[in-house]
Parts: sequence; C-alpha cells; structure tokens
Amino acid sequence: MPEKNLRPRPQAGDRVLWIRFSAFGDVLQAAASAHRFRLKYPDVSLTFLTKPGYADILRIQPYVDDLLFWDIKENPLDFFRVLGKIRKGKFRWLFSLHRGSAAAFVALLSGIPLRYGYNTGMQFSYRTTHLEYLDSLGVDFKNRDIPSIFTVQEDRDEALAMLGSLPPKRLFAVIGASKPQKFWPVRHWIEFLRGILPDGWGIILNGHGDDEARTAREIEDALGGKNVLNLVGRMSFSLNAAIAEASTVAVGNDTGPLHLAALAGTPTLGFFGVTDAYGMNFRMPWFRDVKVSCPLAGCRNYDCPKDCLADITPDRALEAFRDFVTKI
Repeated sequence: MPEKNLRPRPQAGDRVLWIRFSAFGDVLQAAASAHRFRLKYPDVSLTFLTKPGYADILRIQPYVDDLLFWDIKENPLDFFRVLGKIRKGKFRWLFSLHRGSAAAFVALLSGIPLRYGYNTGMQFSYRTTHLEYLDSLGVDFKNRDIPSIFTVQEDRDEALAMLGSLPPKRLFAVIGASKPQKFWPVRHWIEFLRGILPDGWGIILNGHGDDEARTAREIEDALGGKNVLNLVGRMSFSLNAAIAEASTVAVGNDTGPLHLAALAGTPTLGFFGVTDAYGMNFRMPWFRDVKVSCPLAGCRNYDCPKDCLADITPDRALEAFRDFVTKI
C-alpha cells in the first residue's frame, strides 16, 4: 500500500540513485525525467544506474553526476559488486524507472532509506511508486517542453564535418525498429525519400545492426546515393545525438534514435501503430505523429500478425511531412 506520509523532500547534498537498465529509448526517457528532477532539486547529487552500453550518452548529460553499471544479461552475478557500491554510496534516495525484478531486488537490498518505484510482484521493495511520489514533490517528470538530451562541442564539430556533403536541409531518417510491428516497410521509405529529394533535402540514414545496415543499403541503392549519407553503425550514441541536433527534422517510427532526436530538440515526425506517441512520452511541442487507421492503434500487442505501419502510405507520410516542415 502507498505510504500515507509523503513529506520527505530532497535536501542539498543528498545522494540520489536513478535506475533504468534498458532499452535505449526508455533509458533516454528516464534521463529526461532525471533532468526534470534536477531542475526542481539542483543541489542533490544524482547517480544513474544502467547498462554499460549507454555510458557515452549519459556521461555527458549535465544533470548526471555519476554512473553505475550492471549488464543484467551478460553479467548477472555482477549484481553483488554493484550492490556493494550502492551500499557504500551513502544514498538517501532511490528512484527506479525500471519495472523489472532486477531493479526491485537492488532497491530491496540497497540499504537506501527512501525508495520509490514500481514492480507488480515486489512492490514491497518501495515505499510507494515513483509516479505518486514525484507527483507529490511537484516534479513534472513527464514534461518534455524543453530539450533534455545534450551534446558536447567535440561531437557537434564532428557531426558538422560528417554532414558537410549534404544540403542545408537535412532529414534524420530513423529506419530501424526494435520489433517488427514498429518497422515502416523499406518500400515505403524508398518512395517517401524519393518524393522529398527533389525538394532539396539531404538524407541521413540512421541505425545500427545487421538488419538496419541491409535496409540502409537497399534505400541507398534505390535512391542512387546522391544527397544520401549512410551512417548506420558508424556512430556512438553521443555523436548520434549531435547528428540529430544538426538535422533540420527527424522522421521515423517509435525506436531509440527517434527518442534521441526528439529529446535533443530536433523537430520530429513519428509513425505510430502498435504504440501511442503520448504514452511513450513524445510530448514535445516540436513533435507530431502520424497514426495508423487500425481501431486498435496503441494496443502494444507485439504478437499481432498485421504489418501495422504499412498502413501509413508514402503519400500520406509525404503530406504529413510537408505540412510539418512548413510549421517549424
């Protein structure tokens, strides 16, 4: 049961442990929530517990003072090392934005007195949910009205050098997806991008992994390569953020790099079917979405056999894109 007394407030010098292990977009959104928390309580010290793979993007965020790492799948027994560091860390507060049992076990055994988070089977690990407690503090931790992911000059300089061959109007194309139901078909991408190239746009193909590399090559070959820059697999997360920041607009489906672009302040157009944009915290004034016509849109049913995003045709995407760019 939620505690009745929600009066404790962070004080200057308090140490806060902020937890989110995965996935990339969710880690970025958790970082954005940490940013809102630090705006309200700038004099605390905030340590972010996550996977090592997200170190380079989180390390440069000015509201993150320190990082702890645990790769749950690769090194499950590392739990004891991490727990030892936490118990020695003199943390007063723990906020878990990770709903899995790993975070609940960390909270339960951490020795931290003020713990807030959510887990269906282990809610006893927390005093109450982070949702209820942060709301009681007056922390608007889901607000995204200002950029929350920041870049450094070194990456900005490298980004501009990499983009030098493209026209001034640059589209950050998020072509991959973590799940098949979130994937906008390659044929749609080709027709959409073919439609905007005559308008003077340069195209940045963004992503990582073998599937996205194949997708990028297919798009690149179909478009002939002119004013198309294939950066799939060539960027760290921090450089990726600088590339997105240097782009005129970002377009793609609900996946990590789309969160990255939107949270960095890039005007972003997202394609949504199985998930809901607002529910995934795309709440920026510079964000717009295009939704599938399915009456079950936002269902989060990743077992659905339908090619969900195929419903958003290239013509419809072009119309939404051209309307969007006239307003940014």
